[in-house]
Amino acid sequence: MTAITEVGLEMCRILLDSSPYIILGIVVAGCIKAFINQDFIIRHLRHGKYRSVVKAALFGIPLPL
Repeated sequence: MTAITEVGLEMCRILLDSSPYIILGIVVAGCIKAFINQDFIIRHLRHGKYRSVVKAALFGIPLPL
């Protein structure tokens, strides 16, 4: 029984440690949705199979920093 409670406590600790980053990600996603036009995103990410993936990766690199 103690192993189950230790796992539960560790899961709660991990959730509490990561919650600021989850909230920040939700806020940034909301700002992108509110302030960047959907046509802009479609225009830049619809061309080519690989080019759009590279652009999406380059746009996403600064977010964790």
